[in-house]
Amino acid sequence: MHFQCPKLTPLQSRFVASFAALLLLGLVYWSLSNPHFAYAAEVEGGGLMGERDGDDHNWYRIEEQRLREDGVDVGGGGQEGVMEGMLEAVLEARAVAATAISDNNAPNNLNIEPGGTTVWSYSEALLTSPAAPSTPGLPSEVGEKRSLDSAHAELRKRQDSGGSTTIYVSINTCLQPTWNGTDQQSDAPPQLTLYVSSGAGNENIGPNGQNQVVQELSEGFANVSVVASGTWYIAVSAPTLPSGYVGSWNYELAVSHDAYYHSADEEDPNLFLVDTDQHSALLVTNNLTQQDSNSTIFQDWMDLSTPFVMFAANVNNTAMLGLQKSYCAWAKSGQLAASQDDPQGDNTGVQMGMITRGLGNKPKEQFYVTNLNASSQYVGILAEPGNSTKSGAGVVGGGGKVWSPVIWQTKADGNCALMFNLTFCDEVAYAVPNNPVTFNTTSTTGGEDGIDRLRHIYDNYTSYYYQQFNYSLQQIPCNISSDAQYSTIKNCTDCAAAYKQWLCAVSIPRCADFSSDETRYHPRNMGQSFPNGSALPSDLLNTQYTPMSRAPTLDGTPAYSQTYLSSLATNSSRNPILDAQILPGPYRELLPCEDLCFSLVQSCPAALGFGCPAPGRGLEAGYGKRSPDGALTCSYLGAVYDISAAGNVFAPVFEALAIAALVGLVVGVV
Repeated sequence: MHFQCPKLTPLQSRFVASFAALLLLGLVYWSLSNPHFAYAAEVEGGGLMGERDGDDHNWYRIEEQRLREDGVDVGGGGQEGVMEGMLEAVLEARAVAATAISDNNAPNNLNIEPGGTTVWSYSEALLTSPAAPSTPGLPSEVGEKRSLDSAHAELRKRQDSGGSTTIYVSINTCLQPTWNGTDQQSDAPPQLTLYVSSGAGNENIGPNGQNQVVQELSEGFANVSVVASGTWYIAVSAPTLPSGYVGSWNYELAVSHDAYYHSADEEDPNLFLVDTDQHSALLVTNNLTQQDSNSTIFQDWMDLSTPFVMFAANVNNTAMLGLQKSYCAWAKSGQLAASQDDPQGDNTGVQMGMITRGLGNKPKEQFYVTNLNASSQYVGILAEPGNSTKSGAGVVGGGGKVWSPVIWQTKADGNCALMFNLTFCDEVAYAVPNNPVTFNTTSTTGGEDGIDRLRHIYDNYTSYYYQQFNYSLQQIPCNISSDAQYSTIKNCTDCAAAYKQWLCAVSIPRCADFSSDETRYHPRNMGQSFPNGSALPSDLLNTQYTPMSRAPTLDGTPAYSQTYLSSLATNSSRNPILDAQILPGPYRELLPCEDLCFSLVQSCPAALGFGCPAPGRGLEAGYGKRSPDGALTCSYLGAVYDISAAGNVFAPVFEALAIAALVGLVVGVV
């Protein structure tokens, strides 16, 4: 790369030419000073003082006269005034010296001290260079049907009729000063500031510059696009540090005429919590495409093993405080960092893979995060390394993309275990009631054994009852003419699917900590002992509990006379195998959604005798209602937390389910 020296004024040229004789003096003076700016590059050659003719001790008077002629304030004159004036001239020369951006779509990495400013130049040669070659990326834009080719076509429409080009400037803070105070750190260090010139050849940029776009970094990220021509200048400035912080920043700056090298989606997480247990969490992305399963794009997504990665850290880890939008910061300082080279998580603790399970049965990527602490909060983000298939210098978008963070908390009590990948109830993926003493799902030596045996119990139970149902369904004349079928809108296939959904949801309860105080969870097994032998206090067990005013009771006593201990709804599990074989002790359940029962009644022939509890007589104790805003208030297969934040990708599916629930209220309740 050819380096072009900056053009200097006559005054600067004279001083630069006279540096050699008093280099040592200049360095000593410089080391004792406290400059306001620290520049990435300095003017080459030259010196601070002119060469002296022999031993003339009046050299500074000649320099003083030259300085005054050029309008430089030297104070009261004398050697000290001349020194200060000449240093001012050298600083002016340094201010126009800028480090060249190395290339399009390339990271330019540099440390910067508090109070410092670095200046960069983006040459006209880079501005007018050919577009970067295409590299394979994702099959389509996330969640969209549009192909990647059309996205690239739009990306390359960057030249206007005047011949100017849009340049994309982006920056990530990779490292930042650390806390060295005596009390606990509560805030992040201050952010860097990005300055981008708004005109060609404008070298006067930075904290005191003019004609510039100023963008303070947000959580370690900023980007600016401008229409440019000629040579363009960019600056990065670091603030002074408040008391308690020590160290410097390290940042990665990139410029391109193709697209941003670094990206951050500051609104959409594109990642959703499915559930947690004490030491692990299960998360999934949004639906990555809306294409049908027989489309090429659908299959292309499924052929990708790990299009995205995930970073996570305990919320108490202050290393990521103020850097959550920076890909390079997460890559350097994230406590948990998934790797495309390690999809099984042998070294990272994050297992990854593509699934279609869940809403819409569209391609999604799943993340199973292990080795977490119990009763702890974590923050995680979805990230795309480069363009997913290639990253780094020379790749459009090679600096990576992050989405907005997701916060979750692991469970505390220990008798809920994350379970997924069942053989029969293959749509189940959430925490289920467990006895960690009998089924150790966390031990490195017997953990796999424990979770496998737990899966076996749930799978055997549901597959057995489904087979009994199937025998009954075979008695129904399904394969007859449409005018002779039991329904004009439903058939036996719909009935079988509805029964499987209902059976898996009610037979495999979604488990939450009994210690949770969230009202959406229903208490179960309150009279049993916890796996560790402890029990709930008797005064709590004997507290009055009235689930429904007209609910029937076991002994015929009025409903208002029931207690938590005497009520079937609170002192038992809905599935008898839990109380007979698993014995989880007290836990809370996210009740199945009532529309699962309504759908079963609608979809199956009346001869099978299906019916749902009536309101006030069992419905509220056995089923929950969906929330109109998408919050998870009842359990259904494929449910994730905070679906209301899932945007337009999940919205059509949720609306369809809500409509089905309303229809069920009209025709399905008995």
